[in-house]
Amino acid sequence: MENMINGYVESCARVKSRIAELTQQRNSLKQQGDMDTIEELDLERRIKLLYIEYGQMQEVLFALRSYTRRREQSAQT
Repeated sequence: MENMINGYVESCARVKSRIAELTQQRNSLKQQGDMDTIEELDLERRIKLLYIEYGQMQEVLFALRSYTRRREQSAQT
């Protein structure tokens, strides 16, 4: 179970990093006035989807950690 949690934590970090990269790319293109490239790369949609995925991953992590805590508590009693 701990390996699964650690895997999700690493995945969350990678998704968060990718969001930052795409956001930086979008902002840089915006400053250059290159809205066509932003649309071409579909950056807005990709960033939004990554935020959704990140939120879902956080929910899974919360559930896994809660389950682990409940198992540990029941083992102690």
